[in-house]
Amino acid sequence: MIRKMVRLGRSRGMKVAATALTIFLASTSIPMAESRYGKWQKDQPDGQSALLRELGELVGEAEQARAADPRFLRDLRALIRRHGNPWPVALVFDDFSDGDFTANPAWTVASGHFRVPRGGGLHSAAAAPEEQPKRSRKERKRDTAVRLLGRLLGAGGGEPESPLRRPSGPGEIFLPRIISNAFSLRAEIAGGGDAGFELGVYQGRDRAMGYRLIYTPKDGMLLLRISPGGTAVIDRAAPAANLLDGQARTLAWRRGVDGGMSVGVDDVNLFETSDRGFRDPFDGFHMFNRGGDLTLFSLTIDGTR
Repeated sequence: MIRKMVRLGRSRGMKVAATALTIFLASTSIPMAESRYGKWQKDQPDGQSALLRELGELVGEAEQARAADPRFLRDLRALIRRHGNPWPVALVFDDFSDGDFTANPAWTVASGHFRVPRGGGLHSAAAAPEEQPKRSRKERKRDTAVRLLGRLLGAGGGEPESPLRRPSGPGEIFLPRIISNAFSLRAEIAGGGDAGFELGVYQGRDRAMGYRLIYTPKDGMLLLRISPGGTAVIDRAAPAANLLDGQARTLAWRRGVDGGMSVGVDDVNLFETSDRGFRDPFDGFHMFNRGGDLTLFSLTIDGTR
């Protein structure tokens, strides 16, 4: 009987203590839960990444302080990598260390000249298209009359009009490879000149549709969507430094499953945006040298299943 009363008293005491603690927390101006932990919201897209980032920082501190078994810390690192990477599938990697861009993987030159020099990387030198001087309305009418006269003379047995020689222009090289709609692209690139370069993921055999990053020292970095409905500028930003100053730069371009995209250079974010214009996988990657010297030292593309 006495033991039963003691147990009952303890039970009531615990309930009283719990009630008092609840009242104390409710009356405190800064609740204990809010002083250290924020409210979990499932609709936050980067909630998991932020949690894993903080966990990684704690693991780093523990490694420096030798506060835990190294094997345990390595297992934690592996866990962070496995769950913290939204693009776990390796799709493309090429650093051109084999001296050949025609195999493993096989690139295709659409225009211009590309080679792998002794110093490494995929190099291209292209002449920028010459700007045609503006002509007056009178000059345009005169040129039209001259072309019409030339066709008439050719039809009458005279000398036919010779086709215009296409000037040497930008170079394009592409890599056919299925790339998931969500991807992480990392390119180490260097170049010189003012014409700029383009990197893109495309759909279709003609490579006419897709997303395109275009950089020129004058206009900065532009992200374009090229679709049957036309061309649209999704976002743009001006990097702090000229990316065509001869120094090697690392360009990072990421696209999530929700259409969110980010573009950065040398771990400095340029812009974050979102676009759902394309929802299917892409058929490959292509690069344009708009004029000048351009070297792609390495390309890494990861994606999803």
